[in-house]
Amino acid sequence: MGITLKGLTWDHPRGYAPLLGGIPEYEEQNPEIKIQWDRRTLREFGEAPLEQYLDRYDLLIVDHPFVGFAAAHDALVDLAPLISDAEKTHFAADSVGPSRQSYCYGNGLWALPLDAATQVASYRPDLLRALSPAVPATFDDVLELGEKARKAGKYIVVPACPTDAISLFFTLSANLGYPILEEGERFVDDSVAAEVLDRLHALIDLAHPRSVEWNPIQVYDFMVSDSDAIYCPLGFGYSNYSRVGNSVRLRFTNAPAAGELGCAGTTLGGTGVAISKLSQHPSEAVAYAKWLASPEHQRGTYFREGGQPASLAAWTDPAVNTMADGFFSGTLQTLQTAYLRPRFDGFVRFFEAAGIEINRCLRGEVKDAVLIRWLNDRYATQRVAARRIS
Repeated sequence: MGITLKGLTWDHPRGYAPLLGGIPEYEEQNPEIKIQWDRRTLREFGEAPLEQYLDRYDLLIVDHPFVGFAAAHDALVDLAPLISDAEKTHFAADSVGPSRQSYCYGNGLWALPLDAATQVASYRPDLLRALSPAVPATFDDVLELGEKARKAGKYIVVPACPTDAISLFFTLSANLGYPILEEGERFVDDSVAAEVLDRLHALIDLAHPRSVEWNPIQVYDFMVSDSDAIYCPLGFGYSNYSRVGNSVRLRFTNAPAAGELGCAGTTLGGTGVAISKLSQHPSEAVAYAKWLASPEHQRGTYFREGGQPASLAAWTDPAVNTMADGFFSGTLQTLQTAYLRPRFDGFVRFFEAAGIEINRCLRGEVKDAVLIRWLNDRYATQRVAARRIS
């Protein structure tokens, strides 16, 4: 009797299509294995507790901030002892940016990177050229374009719903040269926070009014379906919107510089494949996870079926890049220098709550000084709780 491996991914074509598309290939190579993938919403993917899925699934597609919980609560299989030295060297060399590093925590490796993303810029080439001869290179350029766009009855747009609002805060802090540190005594210095919020307010004041409601998918859907939005300065990249064959395509490029670091410091996103500690078939699940993360699969079926690889070999493959209309070459520098946010046990709860408060501030519902005090107090409380648990 064969073995069925059940997995849980996120409910977007980028999240499920490459996994479903690879099933026939893997099952043909491994006839004793059957693969089944279920989906959860994007919000559940980012915030729902891992433990509620452990007894139902062998494989979980996760975001790296969950690794602190995994290390503290024995929820996922530590892959470090199950990967040979040669495989470790291979996977490390093939990681795009800090993708592989993001799943290493507490002396363990809690997932293999499958999907890589960070906050990058995007635009409608057909609309931008009417207002600007060049794509904005700096934050000041972005604001200048925003002013021109408004005068022309157009908008810049930026995803700033709660999850993306906190990600923007992380990105600007790091890009200005003051990254939020996991072990820092405070979340952020008052002066840095004030500058970050000044820039975010200036951006939101010029952006499409629904920016504070939207995530990247909603922003990109709006950009390709409506001619009102011409440019997005910072949003987690989605190669799905730049692929050759789309009737309207976005062009993605490196993030604009707020400080002296160029495009460096944008918040790392992406996903990895993890194995539940309660899986009844851990060895088979690990073998499948390695196959999914292999550069051959990443640059082949995984990409062709709509995936956004975490493999450097895929990101630098000319054929892959051409099919995505330059998405990978256009944003690789930003991803290679991305910022890795904290990952301690309890950070996800802070991230969710802080996103709500920053979003409220951008809506004008919370004063900057009140928000800065809240961020530092809440972060300190969460860090103390994490130390107590560990």
